[in-house]
Amino acid sequence: MIYAKKKVQSNANLAAQTAKIIANVKALEEKNMLRIEGNVVFVYPEIWKDRATALNWMKCLHLYCMVKKRFKESDALYFKHFGSSADLGAFKNKKASLLAIEASSA
Repeated sequence: MIYAKKKVQSNANLAAQTAKIIANVKALEEKNMLRIEGNVVFVYPEIWKDRATALNWMKCLHLYCMVKKRFKESDALYFKHFGSSADLGAFKNKKASLLAIEASSA
């Protein structure tokens, strides 16, 4: 859509995408594949297929925490292995960073 000679993006699907993220996170919590405690997310890295998928999951989980847990956009979110509590990555300053993904590539 062009408005005043500038291209404007439509965010019509944002609500649908957010609803899908919430449904997916709740489903993983019910299956005990994901647990959120404060600003730490315990997850099995096997659900992340590759690095790009993992980074997208981190962004989605931060959005989930902003909607459901009343996080601020600037709040950090840390990711740890569900079983071993080993650090996997973090979402800080609107950027996802992945420390290790060796378990999901096996």
